[in-house]
Amino acid sequence: MMHFPLHRILGSWVLALVLPAAAATAATAAPAAAPGVDVQAYEQLPGPKALAVAVDRPQIRGIAHSQPNDLAAALAALQACEAERRGIGESCEIKRLNTEAVTTGAEIRADLPPGPHALYLWRYQGERAVVYLAGSIHVLKPSLYPLPAQYDAAFAGSDQLVVEVDVSRYAPAELQQRAARYIQLNPQGTTLQSVLPAPLYRRLVSRLSSYGMSEASVTGMKPGFLMNQLVIARLFSLGYLQEYGVEQHFLQQRGQRKVLELETLDTQLRLLYDQPMPTQIQLLADTLDQEPEVEAIIADMLRAWLSGDDARLLALFEEQSGTSELSRAFTRQLLDDRNIGMAQTIRGYLQGSGTYFVLIGAAHFVGEKGIISLLDRQGIRGRRITTDTPLSILNPGAN
Repeated sequence: MMHFPLHRILGSWVLALVLPAAAATAATAAPAAAPGVDVQAYEQLPGPKALAVAVDRPQIRGIAHSQPNDLAAALAALQACEAERRGIGESCEIKRLNTEAVTTGAEIRADLPPGPHALYLWRYQGERAVVYLAGSIHVLKPSLYPLPAQYDAAFAGSDQLVVEVDVSRYAPAELQQRAARYIQLNPQGTTLQSVLPAPLYRRLVSRLSSYGMSEASVTGMKPGFLMNQLVIARLFSLGYLQEYGVEQHFLQQRGQRKVLELETLDTQLRLLYDQPMPTQIQLLADTLDQEPEVEAIIADMLRAWLSGDDARLLALFEEQSGTSELSRAFTRQLLDDRNIGMAQTIRGYLQGSGTYFVLIGAAHFVGEKGIISLLDRQGIRGRRITTDTPLSILNPGAN
């Protein structure tokens, strides 16, 4: 079984470090919109191309074609759809990328179980403290909002917001500067071509070009960083954007709440980009192998998350974690090792005072080594919230 880094969606998310060349290409690409073209005619348009539709008004759409790359096509289609929407109704989402069908939010929701079901939300009660643990998805699309009301009620009843890393406190330029020392090959002058097997290097350059990243722009970059760039670009091209991630959703509503961090920026940067070179090469090769399947993987993962299906979410993550010892070792660092420290911090919150709303990637919650199981074995047992849990339990002060 191969590895696709689902940690970028539900395990760890530092920041979307899209290479400047790709970002600039996507930002400046002409929309090449075709508002009079119907969906059938879309098939005949030259690529790279994408089709975006308004969530609640599918007759409103944006079509971009003849774009320089897939990322530019997706962003241009979204831009054209939003211009057509003119602020009426809900936002737009990608429905087609080239000839690939992209699962819509409505299609994902249609597969959820009928009736009440569990959420990725737990309530823990201390003597003077309450902790809500919420399993996050780091990138989403607007059609998957609103979240079940229990999330908003728990947040409204909390006076502190906790995230893995609060990247909102850094300006984009500072983030790029802080990350620079982790993403460059060492010693200075080492080239990507010199560290990768020739067939893998050629495959990588070909795929990066699909997202506007040139061979010259990546020559001094680490394989681990470029693996993550592939994932980010692929997610963005499918319309899964960081601005709609669960962290951003609540950070934008923080108000006067204090924002706490479970980890530091440098800790996550080291984890993601400072792996031994054999590990980076293995993960990059696995990612390239499985990249075409990511659309179906994401949709399946979101169904499991929205329906509170622990067994399915765990199975999905294990399926994508690879069978090589290098991949498994990385997963242990990514999840198991960090879960121990996160559980210890949560225990500390419960021994203090206040009400905490803690957002952690959903992959950290499942399995015997997940945070929920770790707390349970320490005698710290919480109540799992379901879609029919009364909102008054989560926010007693609400009317």
